[in-house]
Amino acid sequence: MANMMSQAIRPSGIYGLFNLDGAPVEARDTELLGLPRTTEARSWLVAGHDPRLPFAVSDNESPLGFTVLVGEVEEAGTLAASLGLPNNSSPAALAEAALMRFGGELPSVLIGEWSLLHRASNGTLTLMLSAAKRDRLHYTIRGNRVAVASNLFALAGLDWVNNTVDEAGLLFPMGRAAVRAGRGDSTMLKSVYQLSAGSTAIIQLDGSVTKTTAHTLVEQPRWHGSYADAVVETKALMRHIMRTKLARHSKVASMLSGGLDSSLLTWLCSESGTDLLALTSVSPPDSGIADEAHFADSVARTLGIASQHVFPDFDNNIYRPKDAILTGGSGPILSNRHCLTDTFQSAARAAGATLIVDGTYGEMSITARLPKPSPLRQLRTFARHMLSANPFVQRSTVETTPFHVRLAPHRLAKLPEQILAACSDVSVSAVSMNPNGLFGYMKGSEKALTLQNEFYPGAIRVTHPYRDIRLLRLFAGFPIQMLTENGADRGIGRAMMDGHLPDMIRLRNSGMPASPDHLPRLKRQASAARQRIPLFRKAELDDWLDLDWLDLALESVAARGPTNHSEANEVQLTAIAAEFLLWWRSQN
Repeated sequence: MANMMSQAIRPSGIYGLFNLDGAPVEARDTELLGLPRTTEARSWLVAGHDPRLPFAVSDNESPLGFTVLVGEVEEAGTLAASLGLPNNSSPAALAEAALMRFGGELPSVLIGEWSLLHRASNGTLTLMLSAAKRDRLHYTIRGNRVAVASNLFALAGLDWVNNTVDEAGLLFPMGRAAVRAGRGDSTMLKSVYQLSAGSTAIIQLDGSVTKTTAHTLVEQPRWHGSYADAVVETKALMRHIMRTKLARHSKVASMLSGGLDSSLLTWLCSESGTDLLALTSVSPPDSGIADEAHFADSVARTLGIASQHVFPDFDNNIYRPKDAILTGGSGPILSNRHCLTDTFQSAARAAGATLIVDGTYGEMSITARLPKPSPLRQLRTFARHMLSANPFVQRSTVETTPFHVRLAPHRLAKLPEQILAACSDVSVSAVSMNPNGLFGYMKGSEKALTLQNEFYPGAIRVTHPYRDIRLLRLFAGFPIQMLTENGADRGIGRAMMDGHLPDMIRLRNSGMPASPDHLPRLKRQASAARQRIPLFRKAELDDWLDLDWLDLALESVAARGPTNHSEANEVQLTAIAAEFLLWWRSQN
């Protein structure tokens, strides 16, 4: 593993080695983590890394200590003024000063997506992630030694790190949203921990760790303006968000489907003056599969921007992601659309883009559907809530376990206590919907903040403007009644687009699958995926996964195709989990 990890492109983020007792760090460890070599022995080394955006790395040395920040800080001028710093202060200098003032609540104040490490002058370490995750941040401690990296497997290559697999830590990433929400700081390795979005870990000189989480999605004051005022304020905020996100990029690609979310963002991108290319997922030629090309083309023509239709290569394996994707998630991945995402990456890279704009999560705010409640709807909601409290209650679909993959029966029958606790805790999310008659934070807001925006090491960064905490906070204070007065069907989004995009786009009621050939590809490639099962058995992966079920499921999908999306996801994600475990076994 050590040799392979040293040769691969490292994920973006922070890497560091520290000897808390002042002894020199090992030269071999320095090489494995890709840290710069020094001519003198040092007790600590730390560096930020971003292979595509060098400007995202900032560091600052002061009497308080050394700070490194990887990412971008927004509203920097306003923050600098409030801290009494020069307007041209570096992001790391701003972060250090803000850390001294706000401590563990810094992620709720320092707007942007970043990771941070501060080594105080006395040797204490502070690790921190922004409210919305940009890069991962892992750490491991053994005696006086501490190592930090965004790449879990780089840490696994250190001789003194215990590579024993943690059962719960391995299973958490395979779980459904409620399970993953209870993951905490665990990873698939017992001796390595991770930070979640908005969290802080302080490592003292004796190796003890204090962990806190900032309060980022907090209740907001009630909005007292009119509906029209809310539309104007939302439009102004989104324009500001897009300008700041695109400011440092000369060429940007926008994922444009022709739906409300992507069309609205593409319109705002076109106003920024940045060279823009719209990328649209379409069906393969002569496939006869319906797609959204005519909707997206209408948007591109109206805005006068360049556009390109894309679709995954015929041989892009839906059951077996490319190595960079498979191993880039620091554990099992749940990426059912990795073929399409990889296609967007290739097209954007070929066009010279340095940023991809993704319209996911618009339903958390601007394009939320807010149906007026009825007694029957409330009863159905209550019934779903009660069912979700017991993950083992039998349902009519394949969703009979708290996992996206089909675990081996003996694993499912005796789950770790941490997993069972997450399954039973239906209140694990701190997000509250409609507090005091307000819009609040839609279900899924916290999940949106936990996803990093580097698809694989060295990939073009993806920005998700709809998950910006400034936008989420604005909507959290809107009275829910105000938002339904002009119609419950995504009224603010439609109002914002009025006069800017055609009504055939502005008034669309539903979209189409993002990847048109997804289900046919699953069927076409199922037989080849099934031929991998003997390799899985030889590697004894049936200790984790139900390979007998996967064998029969792939045979069935090859013959008739998936019967529904639930089955499609379970079969595909189980095969991907097997590929990941096979890779891991090959490294150990």
